Amino acid sequence: MAQSRITIIGTGLIGTSVGLSLASRKDRTYEIIGIDRDRNFARTAKKMGAIDREVGSLEEGLMGAAIVFLTVPVMAARRLLQDMGPYLAEGAIVTDTCSTKSDLMRWAAEYLPEGVHFIGGHPMAGREKSGPSAARADLFQGATWAIAPSPRASEQSVQVVLGLVEAMGAIPFYIDGAEHDQWAAAVSHLPLLASVALFRMVRDSQGWEDAALIAGPGFKDMTRLASGDATMARDIMVTNRDAIVHWLGRFEAELDKIRTALDAGDDSMFDLFASTQLDRDVYITNPITRRKPTGPVAPSASDQMGQLLLGGKLHDKLKEMPDKMNGRTDDRDLRRKLGAGDDNGAR
Repeated sequence: MAQSRITIIGTGLIGTSVGLSLASRKDRTYEIIGIDRDRNFARTAKKMGAIDREVGSLEEGLMGAAIVFLTVPVMAARRLLQDMGPYLAEGAIVTDTCSTKSDLMRWAAEYLPEGVHFIGGHPMAGREKSGPSAARADLFQGATWAIAPSPRASEQSVQVVLGLVEAMGAIPFYIDGAEHDQWAAAVSHLPLLASVALFRMVRDSQGWEDAALIAGPGFKDMTRLASGDATMARDIMVTNRDAIVHWLGRFEAELDKIRTALDAGDDSMFDLFASTQLDRDVYITNPITRRKPTGPVAPSASDQMGQLLLGGKLHDKLKEMPDKMNGRTDDRDLRRKLGAGDDNGAR
């Protein structure tokens, strides 16, 4: 029986971490293909054992793929969705790891063929470092992985993605794409902006050198997100502007409350700090219980991955397709299709 194929487009931090996690399964019967505009990234991912083979064109990378991971910034994902349709088998599954969902879900519905199943995804895990060398096989262990299936995705295709997410140690969480973007703006995108603003404020001050000398772990922790990938950050802001502006307004209102408490004196500040400390301690020690999904019940990873990767109609279709295409696009065409950088994920 021919091997099934998983293709990862974008071999930066997230893509290589996906590859490392899936490649580490001892019982795997699938080949992992990597493709990246930066061929050095793909070669590094291969050396790390995250992919079995790196290819230089979308055609070669997608032909015969049962599952495709788009692990690139949002705007690069849009270009890929426009270009990849002709090379996908009917019944293939496309999922992503982008930080915003609403626009991506709309683009997938517009550009992908009807026979292809799109399941939006976003692992709430990441690091401030980027590139394949920062990847880890356990990056997603215990992390929430948002799942936003498109309306025309089959139940089986959703279950397969759930199985892969579980196999990587993450916890699937069903959420509507628009709802995801609203809450991600609050808990992921606004913290990024706050990190950038805090660092720029101090860095641009006349006493920066003295301030840097006394800056401790608190300042470094608070500004960690400012070291993230600039392309990824820009794409987040472009595709989730309204939600981010909303939460920026609420953040400004909270800062006004703090200013008012400072003007009022000691008791007001104590009350503010004490109530916030209590609320956060409750959040940390007694996390909010996850609501149960209203969609298909998450299956075991082995059962659902086996359905797709060990047999079924899609597998039969894929076996009939050639392993390699006669023609290849050159690196310039590949760069145009893939865009720039990789999606570092949530922080």
